[in-house]
Amino acid sequence: MTPVADELSPYLLVRVRDGRAEFARWRASEGQDALALFLTSANASAYAQLALRGAGWQVVRPPRTSVLEVLRACHDSGVLFAVLDPDGEKAKRVFSIGEVLQAVAGIG
Repeated sequence: MTPVADELSPYLLVRVRDGRAEFARWRASEGQDALALFLTSANASAYAQLALRGAGWQVVRPPRTSVLEVLRACHDSGVLFAVLDPDGEKAKRVFSIGEVLQAVAGIG
């Protein structure tokens, strides 16, 4: 099994809005927002075209420490889940951000 620390290199969609970074989210059918993570740049770009409104979205692949900062900030603001490769209707996998952060803390 690959350690969580090795899996934290996803692509994200980000734009600057009102002087702050805004990361793309996906809304579950239950109505909860989740941070959108992608395995490839192409998947991220496809999601941006399909599901995101407004200009300025960019595909980025931040270093692991930055991904952890994004996860912490999302968790602190009440976004408790992240999804892998979402499209308009479903995502490949749903992660609890709190569980990921706890697992990473246990590795260090």
